[in-house]
Amino acid sequence: MKNASLIILMLLLQLTPVVSIGLDKTEVKLYQVKKGHNSQAPTLLLLSGPTDNWHSDLAWWILGQNYLAQDYSTLAIERAGQGFSEPIKNPSYTDFGQRLRKILTLQKTPVIIVAFASSNLSVRLALRDPIAANKVRGVVLLDPDVLTVHSIEHYTGESENFRKNWDKLEAFIASGKYQERIQDKIAAEKADLDTIISDDLAEFMDWQQYHDYELLREKSSYQIRKFKEITAYKSDLENAKLSPIPKSIPVVILDSDFETGYLEKIQDDKFKQSISQWRDEGKQQFFAMAQGHKCSAYWPVDTQEHLLMFTHPQLIEAAVRRLINC
Repeated sequence: MKNASLIILMLLLQLTPVVSIGLDKTEVKLYQVKKGHNSQAPTLLLLSGPTDNWHSDLAWWILGQNYLAQDYSTLAIERAGQGFSEPIKNPSYTDFGQRLRKILTLQKTPVIIVAFASSNLSVRLALRDPIAANKVRGVVLLDPDVLTVHSIEHYTGESENFRKNWDKLEAFIASGKYQERIQDKIAAEKADLDTIISDDLAEFMDWQQYHDYELLREKSSYQIRKFKEITAYKSDLENAKLSPIPKSIPVVILDSDFETGYLEKIQDDKFKQSISQWRDEGKQQFFAMAQGHKCSAYWPVDTQEHLLMFTHPQLIEAAVRRLINC
C-alpha cells in the first residue's frame, strides 16, 4: 500500500507547479505553492528553514500559508534539493540566495519576505542585489540565525562533523541503517504538531499534504540530499554574516524562546552555557537590527515553541500589516 501511495505521489508531482531558475547556465526546477489573492497588497514570499531534525521543506508552512492566504497572495518556494524541488550537486543557502535574487527580480508586484529559521541566510545574500532589494517592501524573520562568532561555532559543531565525514555518512544512510531512526524522528515531528496546533487553528492544517512530505522524508535519497546541504552550513553562515539586510528595507523579527526549552533537557553545563550565550546574543543582535529603519521592530514571543507558523500565524500577519501600514 505504501508503494502504491508513493507511485501516486510521483505521478502527481509531474503536475506540480515549479519555477525554473537558471544559475551558471543551468536550470533548476524549484517547487512552489501559490495560495490566496490580494492585488492591493504585496505578495508574501514564504521561505522555510530547518528544525531539530534538519528538515527544511515547505511542510512547515502548510498551516501558516493557509492562514495568511485568507487575506494575501502568498508564494512559498523550496530550495534546490529540499522538499519537491529538483536536487543539485552542491545545495546550500548560498546557492538559493542567488536563485532567490533572480526570483525577486522577476516579481511584477512588491514582495514581503517571511523567512523561517536559517532561510534568513539566503535572504541576506539575495538582497545584496539592488534590483532584487528594490522589489522587497519588508522582511519578517521568524527565529533567524544569529550571526556572531560564538553562535556560528555553536551551530556548526554537528554540521562540520557531517562535512568532514561525508563519505561515511552518505554510505551509512544509503545502506538503510538510518531508516529506523529517521522514521522515529518523523513520527515524533508529527506527534509534536498534533500537540501544538490549537483547536481554533486546526481548520487551516492540511494533514494529507503533510503526509506527502512524510513519505518524501522517509526516503534515504532525500535524507542524503538534506544532509548534503548541511555540510555547507558554516560557509553559508559566514557568507551571510558579511551581507546585512539593507537599512532601506524594514525588518520585523519574531523571536521565540525556543532555546530555553533545550536547557531543560541538557545535563552538560558547558553546552548549557553555550545555548544561553547563543540565546542572549540573538536578543542583542535582533534588537540592534530593528534600529535600522523606523518601520522595523523586534518582537520577543513568550513561547518555547519554535514553529511559530503553526502556533502564532496571527502574529506573523500582524508583522506583515505593520510593514504594509507603516
